[in-house]
Amino acid sequence: MLLRSPAWTRSIGMACALFLCHCNAKDTEGPPPARPAPVEAPQASPQSGSPPLVSTHDPVAVPPAAAPPGAALDSRPSPHGELRWDTPRGWSQEKPTSPMRIAQYRVPAAQRDGDAGECVVFYFGPGQGGDAASNVARWSSQFSTPQGGPAQSRVTEQKLGDRLVTRVEVSGTYQPGSVSFGGETPPPRPGYMLLGAIVPGGDANWFFRCTGPETTMQANRAAFDGLLASIR
Repeated sequence: MLLRSPAWTRSIGMACALFLCHCNAKDTEGPPPARPAPVEAPQASPQSGSPPLVSTHDPVAVPPAAAPPGAALDSRPSPHGELRWDTPRGWSQEKPTSPMRIAQYRVPAAQRDGDAGECVVFYFGPGQGGDAASNVARWSSQFSTPQGGPAQSRVTEQKLGDRLVTRVEVSGTYQPGSVSFGGETPPPRPGYMLLGAIVPGGDANWFFRCTGPETTMQANRAAFDGLLASIR
């Protein structure tokens, strides 16, 4: 015998079906689920000891005859990352012989038959290079008296703008270090002089070191003073 559902039962079933369809439609029409935010790759930190500063100018060689040592500074600036300075007239800029050298200059000899000097600028990267005292001691240790004893260095501090610059002078027999790792040590050079300065930069010290025969360094003292005074 076939049983027929009452009309009210069929009405309730149809109402439930419509309600379920309506709920499913609302679920699918909503905004899509939020996607997880992409994870950024960690930024590589700069390597210590590899300076990010690069000079933006080409070497400019100025003939020594253009002006005597100690004359007015060349008006063309030498940009070197954080520090800038003017090259003294008569000094010839050379290609650095080491990656640790930011700049390198040939200092004209005081006499025609004398030897030229060299001025080098070092920067070793953020937080690198050491403090002024340790570098003064190292520079001074490269000089000795004719009798072989330690040479007496003269250390002073000079205020240049907002920077307190440490300056050092020492003369005697100069024993430079090897020009490169594994290279031969140059022979001692008697009668030499060092004019040096340690200049605070934004993130580390900068080192200005000039060496050569004492007569040449004395003749270029005013030029070195002018270079330091032009640092900005």
